Amino acid sequence: MIRKSFKRELLSAFILVAILPLLISGIFLIRAFRARISQNYEKLALSQIQAASSELDSKLSMFKYDMTALANDEVILEMLGKNTPLTGSRSYRRLFTLTTDLRDYGDFTVYDVDGNSLISTSSDNALTSMPTYFGILKEVSDSHTIAIRKTQDYEDPSLIQIACAVMQNGSCIGYIVASLDTDNISAILSSTTDSSLEIVILDKYWDQVYSNERAKNDNVAWEVRNRRLNNLDISQPTDHGIFFIRDIGDTELSIVLGKENIFTPDVTKTMARVMLLMAAVSMFLCLIVAEAMSAYLTLPIRKLSKAMKKAESGDLSARVDTNRQDELGQLGRNYNKMAGELQNYMELEIQKQKELDERTIAMMQAQLNPHFLYNTLDTMKWTAKTKGVPEIATLSSSLAIILRMAISGKKFVKLEDEISLVNYYITIQKIRFSGNFSFDIEVPLELEDCIVPKLILQPVVENAIVHGLRDMAGGQVFVNIYDNNGVLTIEVSDDGVGIADEEIKRIEERNHKQEEGHLGLYNVDTIIRLYYGDDYGIRAKRLPEGGSMITVTLPVKRS
Repeated sequence: MIRKSFKRELLSAFILVAILPLLISGIFLIRAFRARISQNYEKLALSQIQAASSELDSKLSMFKYDMTALANDEVILEMLGKNTPLTGSRSYRRLFTLTTDLRDYGDFTVYDVDGNSLISTSSDNALTSMPTYFGILKEVSDSHTIAIRKTQDYEDPSLIQIACAVMQNGSCIGYIVASLDTDNISAILSSTTDSSLEIVILDKYWDQVYSNERAKNDNVAWEVRNRRLNNLDISQPTDHGIFFIRDIGDTELSIVLGKENIFTPDVTKTMARVMLLMAAVSMFLCLIVAEAMSAYLTLPIRKLSKAMKKAESGDLSARVDTNRQDELGQLGRNYNKMAGELQNYMELEIQKQKELDERTIAMMQAQLNPHFLYNTLDTMKWTAKTKGVPEIATLSSSLAIILRMAISGKKFVKLEDEISLVNYYITIQKIRFSGNFSFDIEVPLELEDCIVPKLILQPVVENAIVHGLRDMAGGQVFVNIYDNNGVLTIEVSDDGVGIADEEIKRIEERNHKQEEGHLGLYNVDTIIRLYYGDDYGIRAKRLPEGGSMITVTLPVKRS
């Protein structure tokens, strides 16, 4: 269907070179743009979560440092040892002094060895005691280290507790506990994050420790925990967004940062719609341009087709009218040139055919009504045999054979038949001239089956005998036939009077208007040229030792 219409072929080409690359490049552009934006997005998110993790780790380290200072402070140790109103007042002031920088981020409480609250920076005194036989106080009393854990008591409003045991003489005499609630953690993270992020803090068991309002609404903690339990990549983008996770120092806590997925299905669909809209516009433009260009390009072709139809019907005078300078204009001009040359060639062929017909008629006239002569000579032959005159029988028999070939309908014969005809002609001439000349012919056997025009050798041999050996009491005629690189060359030489210079010039110029007794020679030259072209025909020259040579050339053909 496409190949039957130039316009459809042009449109298909436009689609291949315009719309198809547009679609392919659009797809790759969307993918590359998505990858680039996602990379920058991920890079920003990683820097944010790194900053948040560092800030939390820094603040928790400060808490541990201040708690170590409190655990080693003499006033705190004295209070835990004596626990009098005077020591309590002094230690309260000491507690506020040492925790000045961190009171905005958490509350500090001092407990005695039984887990009873003694002093605290918190205004909320609801929590008055902590168990010592399990939980974080049990852990620090056994390990003598600072522990950071998620709050186990659901009645305690704090989320993270940092505890250390106060040791004296190798025995635990009390505890110092720092508590961080939601507001405290949000205050710590406020310098590195904003409200557009989802922030979740998980413990080592992937239980939620802290979650901001945005993360609570999207249930981020459950999503992350579910992925980890199912061995899924947390950072793989989904409809819920993209998540990043970092450990908070050596606290066995992890912070999770969640961000919205920029390239949602709706965004991708919107970009695809834009790309398809551009492709549709390009398609419409391709249709318009294909229509215009096909009309512009096919107009000279239609003109050329119309002229060719006229030429096909025989009117070679039809021409293409074009002023274009492009390839189609050149095609029209080339057609005009071809049509003119073809018209000239046809006229020349008609002229050649007329000339060939005239030469054929002239040769037939020169044969002196061969039908009548053949019948008459046949009668003479049988009369001569009856009366006992063998020469007359030979003459009439040979001439009858020559005439039979002359009046046959064949235009081409084998070379061996042409040589046989020449031998019959020589038989007649030797009787006529009483054998005063000799004749020899040399031809390779492989050339005897070559096809040549009828009666091209006998007129040349006749010319050598009649004109070359005239007024001589003897002489020699030699015919040499050979293959010269695909050219059948026939050389007829004699040792007679030699050909005149003006005759050689006339043969070279092929001036046949002044034939003057050389009708047969010129007819042979004309027939060969008309059949095979001007590269073939007759050439003549005078031999240095005397005599002449007529050379006939034509292609070697066997069909």
